[in-house]
Amino acid sequence: MNTLDLDALDKFTRKAQKLQALVAELQPFLELVRALDGKDFTIPTDRLIRSSEAAKILCIDHNAIGKLVKAGLLTPLYVNSDQQKFWLSEVMKLPRNKPWRIGGNRHD
Repeated sequence: MNTLDLDALDKFTRKAQKLQALVAELQPFLELVRALDGKDFTIPTDRLIRSSEAAKILCIDHNAIGKLVKAGLLTPLYVNSDQQKFWLSEVMKLPRNKPWRIGGNRHD
């Protein structure tokens, strides 16, 4: 063997060792991919939103959010002890553009 062949073999060996180390690092990810193969899954994107954002999503007046809370249709989380926030996923489960009439009768 000449020197050129030994240099090429040495470079190939180092690359193979790096690749082997990378595969070892990726093993947990590869196991997850195998476990999820063919299964439907979504990446969680839930976040907290303000009551005004919830009202816009539901196409209702901001004051109606309080009625939904009182009726048990929305669960508020209190941030800084006075700010109501809601999980976006919970708001999205409620029908939009619904004529929400919660509580007593309306007399127009």
